[in-house]
Amino acid sequence: MNRILNIGLVVGIAWLTVGCATTSPRLNSANKHIVLVDGKNYAVPYGTTYTNEPVTNKAIDFYRKIGVNDCKYGDITWEEKATADAINKIMRSSTKAEGIALYNQAAKDGKVGCASPKS
Repeated sequence: MNRILNIGLVVGIAWLTVGCATTSPRLNSANKHIVLVDGKNYAVPYGTTYTNEPVTNKAIDFYRKIGVNDCKYGDITWEEKATADAINKIMRSSTKAEGIALYNQAAKDGKVGCASPKS
């Protein structure tokens, strides 16, 4: 009987873990719209803010450091609006390390990224 309870407990915890991991809110980056920046078209996810000019090498290095590896010269960056608001709030009131930690988590969650110009 005790063995059955242990197995049931393990299965229940596994279901809970998998269920929570797969139902966490995530930005649908397949749902995109076209924006015009500096005379070029870019596809960015709905519900994001984006830069008004292409990224510099310094920005590319930063995005690579936080885990967004597909940024290249001529791209623009985008952030989920709620994430951008949270990052701005932390950058104004907390330490730089806390802001970078938030960026790292946002990159892992797919809430920040880069968009290349459409040809």
